[in-house]
Amino acid sequence: MTSGPALIQADLDYQKSDVNQTIQQYISASQGPSDELDKAFIMAIEIGLSILLFVQIIRSLYFQFQV
Repeated sequence: MTSGPALIQADLDYQKSDVNQTIQQYISASQGPSDELDKAFIMAIEIGLSILLFVQIIRSLYFQFQV
């Protein structure tokens, strides 16, 4: 399996396992000012992973059509 489909499958597995919901439950249960920082940190990670996935897909397509 090439890196593009592997990353897509990993993203689908992540969405299927509903890890995001578990994280949100943990954050909503936490108290104090750190919960806003936790939310921002998790959002930054999700944005970064989305960008990485997009770059990997584009890179995979580029090398597929280059040959």
